[in-house]
Amino acid sequence: MLTVAEAGSISRAASLLKIAQAGLTAQLRRIERGFGGPLFLRRTDGVELTELGRHVVLRSRDLVERFDDLLVTARKLAAESDVTGIRLGGVAGSLTPLLVGVVRALLPTHPQTTHLERTSDAVLDLVRAGKLDLALVTEFPQSPLRIPEQAGCRTVVTEPMLVGIAVGHRLSARNEIRLSELADEEWAVPDESYGGGRLNLHLACEAAGFTPRCAHFGVDPASAAELVRSGHTVACFFPTGHDLPGVLLKPIVGNPVHRRVTVVWRRDCAAAEYVDDIHAALLRAYQERIWAHGPRTAKLAATGLTVAAS
Repeated sequence: MLTVAEAGSISRAASLLKIAQAGLTAQLRRIERGFGGPLFLRRTDGVELTELGRHVVLRSRDLVERFDDLLVTARKLAAESDVTGIRLGGVAGSLTPLLVGVVRALLPTHPQTTHLERTSDAVLDLVRAGKLDLALVTEFPQSPLRIPEQAGCRTVVTEPMLVGIAVGHRLSARNEIRLSELADEEWAVPDESYGGGRLNLHLACEAAGFTPRCAHFGVDPASAAELVRSGHTVACFFPTGHDLPGVLLKPIVGNPVHRRVTVVWRRDCAAAEYVDDIHAALLRAYQERIWAHGPRTAKLAATGLTVAAS
């Protein structure tokens, strides 16, 4: 199904998959019966996704990515490891460096290692298996995480997703932007390693009455900023405390997309007794990182930024 959607043609997809076109057509019909309606509109020059098809393909891609991460994590768990000290983890591109710095400052005599994963689910799998002691994970309302029973957790901050537009953009004078006003824009969407939220952005756009025109996929924040500066693309960012020259970050009316950053730890690990100090230090480090930029403080706080109490 995903190959057909990407190829735009059953015949081209069959060729790529090296199977008979008739067999692929029969498989598609079985899949469509399972979902209760047509996923593709058949045309003389190929196929086009229906509204149901766009929804199913979007969610299916998310599931495929999660399964790929499961394979990677499973292979890591199967390998023997003799790592000692405090084992830290998190998602690449998130706030994991804050955790690393905090633990190093609080426990300078404890050796530590850091493991970065593509998704928070992969990080939690390592915590669950006893391969990580402390980790930072990010969670979106439409994609809740399952915290391991043997782990404790505390929220650090809830961050709103901001939209980045070029300085000369038609909406640059606005204090806030309605998501529906971006229906005709080209989007750069992040790789799940860099903050994630791609699925949740799609769902928020659908709720606003449109499907986002995603033209650039799997980009990191620096690449997204470069595309935005070109004046032909918009992208989503989270507050990081870093300046992005030539990019204006605007809150979205109603904060339809936000993420919660949570510190997770195994209750049986040596670092568990320091969790109160680590959490408090994380709050201070986050506030210093965001609010060191002065006037930006009130602006971000007004757009749904919520820092947990220590």
